[in-house]
Order: sequence, then structure tokens, then C-alpha cells
Amino acid sequence: MTFIVIFRFFLQTALQPERGLVLDKSGTLRSILENSKAVIFDFDNVVVDSEPYHLRAYSAVFASKGHTIDTDEYWLEWTSLGGGAEGEIQRYGLDLDPDDIRREKDPIYSAYCSGGEIPVFPEALKIINSFALSGFIMAIASGSYEDDINAILSLNGISRLFASVTGKDGISKTKPDPETYIRALDRLGLSPRECFAIEDAEKGVISAHGAGMKVITVETAVTKGFDLSGADLNLSGLEELYSLMIDAGLKR
Repeated sequence: MTFIVIFRFFLQTALQPERGLVLDKSGTLRSILENSKAVIFDFDNVVVDSEPYHLRAYSAVFASKGHTIDTDEYWLEWTSLGGGAEGEIQRYGLDLDPDDIRREKDPIYSAYCSGGEIPVFPEALKIINSFALSGFIMAIASGSYEDDINAILSLNGISRLFASVTGKDGISKTKPDPETYIRALDRLGLSPRECFAIEDAEKGVISAHGAGMKVITVETAVTKGFDLSGADLNLSGLEELYSLMIDAGLKR
């Protein structure tokens, strides 16, 4: 009898692959949630729609040096893989110092943050509120500066929901190195097994895994189609994550 029940379930999921996939995603998410006390968010392109503003700031600086950043290349080489200014300079053989580029770029981007120009994704707000209502500790581990992150959180009235914010301040090796997540874990006083990360890029998956954490990835407009198969759970976007969270019993 047991064999017959299993065989029937196999046939149902084989004939309805989308349903089987949803069940698999739902089960994976439930397992991650049940074994976790805290969720650590990447920030750029997960909580806030900030990547276009990073691009705008870097483009202005490079343009002043006579170089134009290719937008499609930026999403892959900078946003997903984490090559940064160093990668751009190496690819094009530019006689520029990446530290000088960042020094000119940082105040341009910071002005966007403090000026309220960078929006929080509406779906991210729903996810954050759901985790808060459901008793999860929340933190941020990002490649941006902490002052910029805190400015956006404060302007949107959600600073109090995060137990800690870890940016690249004082970080010797940014993502994909695990240092950022290791510091975030230390600040929470929790082990990697008690936390999971929400990311949107390959560099973040490698970083969080390197710190010993499970990782959920959400595709976005700028990372759609990139290889995020290394994640423990890969979702089509923030909307799907929120829907699965509610199905798993988290509060609205």
C-alpha cells in the first residue's frame, strides 16, 4: 500500500511539474525557517532598489575620466560577480586607481541615500514586517557603507526592526569573501546554523555559504537569468518569497 501511495504521488508531480516544484520550494523554505532564529538580508537590490544609483554614481566618475560603463556588463560583472572598479579597470586596461574612483563615487551615492531618492522595494517591506511579526531577529550584511544603509532605513522608518547593520566599513575583503557575514553573525551572537541569508547575487551566495549559512536567492530585474543555482533555495523574486512565507505560517 505504501508503494502505491508513493507511486501515485510521483505520477501526480511528474504530470504536474510546476506543482511539484512549488511543493519542493515550500518544503525547503519551511525547513530553513524552522531551524533559524535570524535572517540576514543583503541590502542593495534585495531591500532597496539601489543598484541603478550605484551605477549612476560610478558612471559619472568614469565618464569624467573618458570611459563609459556598459550597463549590461555592469549588472553581471559588478552586481552579480563583485568585480567592482578593479574589474572594470582591468578589463579595459585603464590607467586609473580604483581607490581614487571610489573616493569620488562615494559622496555622490551617499547624497542619493540621505536625499531619500533610493526606494525600498514594497515587497521587501512586506517581507520585513512578516519576519518581525513572526519573531525573527533581522540584520543586514552589505557591501555598502553603514551610514548609507542607516540613512535609508531611517528615512523609511524601519531602523528599529534590525538588530544590527554590517556594511563594508572596516572590512578587508568584501563579498564574495565571507568576512561581511562572519562579522554580522558575531554582532548577533548567533551561530551560522541559527541564521540564513537572503541574497540576489552569486558573490553573496558564495559569501554566506563561506560563513556557514544557508542562502535564499531572489531574482530581480537586474539579476534575472544569472546563475544562482548554488543557493539552497532560488526563487523568482520577492513576491514568491513572501507568498511562500505566508503559506509556511508566518504572519502578515
